[in-house]
Amino acid sequence: MAYPPAPAAQPVQKQGNGFGVTALVLGIIGLVFAVIPVINILTAIPLGVLALIFGIIALAKAGSRGGKGKGTGGTGLVLGILAIGGAVLMNAWVFNEAVDQACSDLGYESQEECDQYLDDLNEELENME
Repeated sequence: MAYPPAPAAQPVQKQGNGFGVTALVLGIIGLVFAVIPVINILTAIPLGVLALIFGIIALAKAGSRGGKGKGTGGTGLVLGILAIGGAVLMNAWVFNEAVDQACSDLGYESQEECDQYLDDLNEELENME
């Protein structure tokens, strides 16, 4: 007795979301570089922006595929936002510390005294013109 031939194997659909994985990886790398002052401007901010873009694309694709890959896209999106925010906050903190140190080196006891000196200096420069 002859058996019928076995049916052809169905191609396996990809379960992941490449854009989501890309957003996740870029977000993680951006977040790591966000804590390094000055370098984070050249690395964390662009990587964070790319993670945002890929995360949005991943969420859009996940919506059209029934939600597959939504987690990686959303996580990459959040990490991209954190990388950008962390880089901006780190630079603001470093700049503030540098200004405080410069005022301290000039002999001013507080930031307000230094600010008053800078305001007076600006007024004198404007009066010279």
